[in-house]
Parts: sequence; C-alpha cells; structure tokens
Amino acid sequence: MTTALRTHQKPEQPALSSGMGAPVPREHLIQLFSDSERLIPIMKGVPTPDTLLSIRREGNNDALLASLYQYWQQNYPEAGQPYWTTRSWSMLTWQPLYLAFVCVYSVKAVPPLGQIVQQYNQEGWVAGYSFSKNSAWCEGDTQKLIGCAGRELVELYEDLRQQMENHTRIRPGFTRQLLADSVLAVLLRYHNTLPDSLPADAVQQHAIWWLESLGLPAKHINTLYRSETDSSWQQMRVSCCMHYRRDDGKYCENCPKSKC
Repeated sequence: MTTALRTHQKPEQPALSSGMGAPVPREHLIQLFSDSERLIPIMKGVPTPDTLLSIRREGNNDALLASLYQYWQQNYPEAGQPYWTTRSWSMLTWQPLYLAFVCVYSVKAVPPLGQIVQQYNQEGWVAGYSFSKNSAWCEGDTQKLIGCAGRELVELYEDLRQQMENHTRIRPGFTRQLLADSVLAVLLRYHNTLPDSLPADAVQQHAIWWLESLGLPAKHINTLYRSETDSSWQQMRVSCCMHYRRDDGKYCENCPKSKC
C-alpha cells in the first residue's frame, strides 16, 4: 500500500509565537498533495471535494456515517459489533493521522486538520481529502508542529466520535486506546519509510511528543522496544483491530489477543 516517500529536507524554522500563521502558501498544498499520494496512493488531495460524499467535522454526516457502519455490518455479519465499530472508526480516522505525519516531517507546516474534508467511496472506505485554500497553517520547529497537529486531531476525533455514537456505542476510552496504538504505529512506519526524516535515535523522543500532543498517557511509550536481533524499533499493541472475528480473518502479528 505504500511507496517510499522521497522529499528534499528543509531546515527547521524557529518556533513562532502563535499556533496558526498566515494563509497557506500554494507550495505547501501542492507538496502535501504530492507527498501524501506518494506515501499512500489512495490518500489523494483534491482541490474541490465531491460535496455529496464529503465527511467534514461541522457537516451533516449522519447518512454517510450510517452507510459506512452498515457496509461493514452487512458484509461481515459474523464479526459482530466490536469489529463493525472498530473498522468504521479506523476508516474514519486513519487519513488525518497519516496526513499529520506528512505535514510535520515532509511539508514542515501543519494545516487546520480539524477542517479536513474527507471523501467516502460508499464501499466502506474513506480516502481522499481537501483543505480550504484560505486556511492558515501552523509553522515552527518539529516539536511545535507536533503540538499543533495533536491539538487539531484531538478536537476532530472527539467531534467525529460523538457523531458516530448515533450509529454504534463508541466510548472515549476505546478510541483513545486505538489512537495511542495508531500514532505509534504510524511513527514507526514513517521512521522505516523515511529514516532520514525520522532517524532511529529520535523515535523515542518524537513518540513522547506525539503522545503529549494527543493528551495520551505517557505509559504508552513502554509499548515501543528495540529488537534483540537487529535493534530495530518494534511495537507491542494494547488494542485489537478485531480482524480475527471475520470468517476470513486472523490475528495480526503483534495483536494482544493472540497472546491470550
């Protein structure tokens, strides 16, 4: 699903005094569209979204969220509510998280992620996005960018969670645990894909920054460890994607339930 992302590295800029800056330079948006699609081909930025199939934080998403949940419910009835909820939530939230990493480590500027417009394809997938050309972006050093991204994601995810509650029981503790695993998984994936942007000796500190920015417990840092064979970074998950509940499913390699 990925292609190695190659971008020119830019020197970090000094932190600014405020969070969001001036309206986005056109080159930021062009680079975001290019780099995100090169990292994950289905993560395509579009200048103008399809308004009929758009999921946005402040929009009327009820029909699309119902369709998203019902797709997984109807296609995998044997998996049950835990799978339908987890899969629907993962589809709804994966893209803003990956985009946050592209913005921090490649674009070196973060848009108002809470204003993302996401595209739904009516077949259980949320992929494709857009941002307003007039939105103000956060700029600064890496730690500040992570802080900006984290704050935006927390507000976006809580709003989406409340909207999703119209269709399934989805507790804040459940979504936060999934987020803790997801952000560290994306961090390691980005490190493995772009070690020049995120070298091994910086992984732990950056993980701490991401957890702090998302308001997640610091204890999650303990789920990361170095392999005894090659010293590569590994992750021990604490949440489960529930894929094993499908007739064609199985446990993930680092699934906590596979150890039970």
